[in-house]
Amino acid sequence: MLPLPPVWVALALTIAPVRAPIVAPPSPGTISAARADSILADVAVALEHHRPWQASRIIAELLADSARRTPDALLLAATAASRWGGWPEVTHLLEGQPWLDSVHGGRARPLLARAALQQGDDSSALAHALATPASAIDSVDGERLVLLATALDRLHARDSAAAVYARAAERLPTIGGWLRIRAAAVTDDSVARAELYARVSDPLARERIGWSEAAAHAGTGDLVGASARYAALGARVTALRLRLAASPDSAWRAGARRDLVALVAARRSPGEARDAIALLDSAFTPLTPLEELVVARAAATTGGHTRAVAAFERSFAADSGTAEDRFAFATELTRLGRYPEAWRQFARVRAPRALAASAAYQGARALVRGGELEKGKLALGRVLRLYPRDTTAASSALFLLGDLATDERGDAMARGYYRRIVSRYPGSHFAPTAAFRAAMIALLAGDVTVAAGEFDELARRFPRSDEVTAASYWAGRAWDVAGDSAAASERWGRLAGGDPGSYYTGLALGRLGRPDWVPPAAGDSFVAIPAADSAMARAGLLAGLGFATESRWEYDRLVRQSDSSSERLLALAQAFRQDGLASQAIQLARRALAQGAPADARTYRLLYPVILEDALLAEAREHGLDAGLVAALIRQESMFNPVATSPVGARGLMQVMPELGGRLAQSLAYPVWDPVLLYQPDVSLQLGAYHLQELAGRYDQPAHVLAAYNAGASRVERWSQRIGVDDPEVFTDRIPFAETRGYVRAIQRNQQIYRGLYAWAAPQP
Repeated sequence: MLPLPPVWVALALTIAPVRAPIVAPPSPGTISAARADSILADVAVALEHHRPWQASRIIAELLADSARRTPDALLLAATAASRWGGWPEVTHLLEGQPWLDSVHGGRARPLLARAALQQGDDSSALAHALATPASAIDSVDGERLVLLATALDRLHARDSAAAVYARAAERLPTIGGWLRIRAAAVTDDSVARAELYARVSDPLARERIGWSEAAAHAGTGDLVGASARYAALGARVTALRLRLAASPDSAWRAGARRDLVALVAARRSPGEARDAIALLDSAFTPLTPLEELVVARAAATTGGHTRAVAAFERSFAADSGTAEDRFAFATELTRLGRYPEAWRQFARVRAPRALAASAAYQGARALVRGGELEKGKLALGRVLRLYPRDTTAASSALFLLGDLATDERGDAMARGYYRRIVSRYPGSHFAPTAAFRAAMIALLAGDVTVAAGEFDELARRFPRSDEVTAASYWAGRAWDVAGDSAAASERWGRLAGGDPGSYYTGLALGRLGRPDWVPPAAGDSFVAIPAADSAMARAGLLAGLGFATESRWEYDRLVRQSDSSSERLLALAQAFRQDGLASQAIQLARRALAQGAPADARTYRLLYPVILEDALLAEAREHGLDAGLVAALIRQESMFNPVATSPVGARGLMQVMPELGGRLAQSLAYPVWDPVLLYQPDVSLQLGAYHLQELAGRYDQPAHVLAAYNAGASRVERWSQRIGVDDPEVFTDRIPFAETRGYVRAIQRNQQIYRGLYAWAAPQP
C-alpha cells in the first residue's frame, strides 16, 4: 500500500476534522466471507490510489455487519479516516477496543493519540502515547515519543516534555536538531538549554534558537524577558501581548496601547496588522474614534472588510476621517455587496477632483453591480459629462458602457464606446482591450477588412499589451475571411513559432493544419543530489510527525539554496514533485528552462505535473471526462495544492465553494458533510469532477463548461446571448471578465499539453 505524500500527512494533522461518525452501529451478520474479502480488497485499492474518503465509504458496509467487524477491518477503517482528517471517526472506531496493544504491533495506539491531539483531548493523547507497547518497532517508537512529548507539552508538563523530546531526538537523529529546539523551549534551566543548543548543528535549526529562548522565558513566567526577546525577533504583537499580561499597571497598558495603534498604522505586513487589530479589540474595547480610524484604514488594506466598515462608521459618527477615508469606506461596502450604501457613500466624495471623478465612476459601477442598470448607465453618462479630461474615470465609464451594450446585443453602440477610448484616451490601460473588442465587433458584423486593419493596428500601437497575441491571431482570421490567405498564414505562422504554452499558439497551429506542439521525448532521469534527497526526507519526516512549520522551512531552504545549474534545478523539481509539492516543482522547472534546460518532455512534465494521478484518472473515468482536462483545470485552480483557499472561499484541489460542495455531497449521498472535506484530495477530485460532469451535460462547448466552472452558470447564460458566440473561439474572447477569459484560454491550452505529455486518451462515448 502506498502512503500519502508526507505533505498531505501534515495536511491531515492540521485541518479541522469532520465531527460526525460515518459508520453506523453494527447489525447482525449478513455479509459472506467472499463479499468481506472483496470489500477489504477494494478498500486497499482505494487507499493505494490515494482515495481515503472513498475507502471509508466502502468499508462502512463491512463494519455495519457485527460478524465482520474484525480488528483488521477496524484498523484499516481508522487508517483511512486518519488520511482524510477524520479524527473523530478514528476515535469512534478504536476507542475502548480490547485488542489495541496486541494487533499489528500496537499501531492503533499512535492513531488514537494523534486523534486525541487533533481534537484537543491532550490527556487522552498522553494516555494513548504512554500505552503504546514498548516492544513496538523503532519507527513506531519514534512516533510514540513525539506524540508523547507533544501531549506533555500541551499539558504544561514541561520537564517531562523536554526529556521526551530529547529522547525522541536520539531516536530520530535526522530531525534531532528540531526536536532539541523543541526540548529547549520547555526547559527551565538556562544551562540545560545551552547544552541542548550546543548539540544543534543544522544552521536552519540554529536560526530558531532565539525563538526557543523567547518561548522558554514565557514558559517560566518571565513575561517581561520573553516580551523583550520576541520584540528583538520582530514578533511585535506577541511581544505586546506578553507585555500586557505581565503587568496591570495603567501606565504600562497605556504604552502598550500606543504601540499597538502604531503597529496597526504602520501596516508592515497584513498578518501583523490583523493580529494587532485583534489584540487591540480584545484588550482595549471600546476604541477611540481616532483609533477606530487607524483600524479602518489598516483593515481595508488587509482583507478585514467587515471590521473596516464598522470602524469607518464609528469614526465618521465622531466627524473623523477624510475624503479618502470616505472613498475607502464606500469601496469596502462594495466588497461586502452592500451596493446601494456604497453608491450613497461614493456620492459624498466631491473633492479633490481626481478622487471625486473616481468616486463618481465607482458609484455608478456599484449601481450596475446592484442590478440598477438604467440608473447606473445614467450615472456613467454623468461621469463623462463632468470629468471628460480624467483619463481613468472617463475611459472606465466608456468601457463599462460598452460592456453593458454588448450584453444587450447593442454591438454597434458598444463599438462606438470602445473606439472613443482608443481615440481619446490612448494612454488608458483600457485602450488595448477596447481596441480588441471594437475590432472583434467589426469582424462579427462582416467588416472584415476594417477588423483586420484594427487588429494589426493594435499589435503595432500597443506592442507590450497582453492583447497582442490575441490580436495577431484574430487578424489572421479576419484576413482569411477577406480572402488574403497569405496575410493570414503570415500572422498565424508568427504565433505558431512562439510560446508553446500559449493558447493562441495552439489555435494558430490548428489553422495552419499543423500538428499540435509536443515536446521532444525524454525520460525522467535526473542527476543525484544526496544533500537534497536527505533534506527532502527530513522535511517529509517532519511533516509526517505533524511539525508542519519546520517542514515548510526545510522545503523553503531547498528552494532558496538551489543553484543555477539547470540539471540540478530539474532534479530538485523532481524531488518536490515526488513529495506532492507541485507549485515548487513548477517554479524550479521554470527557472531551469530559463537557465537553458532542454524544452523536452522531461522538463515539461515538471512544468505540467500530476499529483495523485491514480485518483485523478479514476474520477475522470467515472465521470466520463478527459483526464487531461481535469489535470489542466487543477493546475490552473490550485497548482495541485490540496489546502489552497481562494479569496472568496473556494477550497481544495478543484477549488469547490463550500455551498456547492454541500449540494454535490448530498447528490452523491455522502453520509456526513463538512466543508473541511473539500481539503481532502479525493473528495475535492470527486466533487469537482461531478460538477464538471454536470456542466458538460448542460453545455456543448468546453469553453462554456470552463467559464461556468469559474464564473457561474448565470453569467455564462448572459454571455451566451452575445453576438457571434456560437463560435467557441469568439465566446472565449468575448468573455468580459479578464480572469475568466484567461482561465478558459489557459485550461484549453494546458489540456492539449497534458494529453501530449501523458498520452491520456479522451473518454469513449
